[in-house]
Amino acid sequence: MPYKILPTKEFEKDFKKIASFMQERIKKKVNEVAENPVRYKHLHYNLKDYCRIWVGKLRIVFKYNTERQELYLEKIIFDHRYRD
Repeated sequence: MPYKILPTKEFEKDFKKIASFMQERIKKKVNEVAENPVRYKHLHYNLKDYCRIWVGKLRIVFKYNTERQELYLEKIIFDHRYRD
């Protein structure tokens, strides 16, 4: 059973800035991640609770809750920047 996908406001704001063909690629990849988010790469240091996936040159940062079966889409990172 796939996880419920819950994007943050920051993610939605970043998502609207992207071209429509990339939005479709992101949606497809996020649905794939929702099937089994545990298998994706975990980040380190101050982002240790988060995971990431690549879609083209964009990095999607997310976290998940296995008990509640929820996938939280946190941020889209352009140009390798993790700052707020």
